[in-house]
Amino acid sequence: MNTLISPQEALQHYREASQHWLSLRNEQSTAQLRLQALLQSADKPVSYARQLEILREKLEILEWQINCAASDSLYAQRCVVDACVENAVNDFMANSGQALTSALAPYLNGPFGLDVAVRAMRSAIACHAELKTPELLDSCREVLNESGLSPDASMRMDATKKYTPAKHKTFQSRLNRLKIEEENYGFTMS
Repeated sequence: MNTLISPQEALQHYREASQHWLSLRNEQSTAQLRLQALLQSADKPVSYARQLEILREKLEILEWQINCAASDSLYAQRCVVDACVENAVNDFMANSGQALTSALAPYLNGPFGLDVAVRAMRSAIACHAELKTPELLDSCREVLNESGLSPDASMRMDATKKYTPAKHKTFQSRLNRLKIEEENYGFTMS
């Protein structure tokens, strides 16, 4: 195993991705409130219809952006866990790898090969985990406490919709047009 990224670097990527996801969700809430206020206002502005259209478009685009950001955050969270595990396994193998491969040598050097050795390891790990709940290593505890062992439920929900590459391109074009519209009208819809 070669760790391509350290747990701290992975955590930083996770922080950035989850912050982007949260900021888009906040932007969505603000846009929903503005839409509600616009619909309920007694005095309709001159550009009421256009503002309404732009806000609705913004909300559709934000749904796509939130989905993408949530997917990025899920991937980043998984990278944190993977980096911590790879780091710990690399440390373990550096200290005890020779003893482990020697213990499994009859399988590894014999006709049974790696598959049977892996099954023996899986069985040993399962038995050990049943006897005592595994504890996080001190070296990764803080990192994993921040990112969690599994993703946030609302993040998973936001990432459930799947888009084809063509749909992503369509939404990107819509986002670009929306930015131009907002500039032309001299206001932003967030």
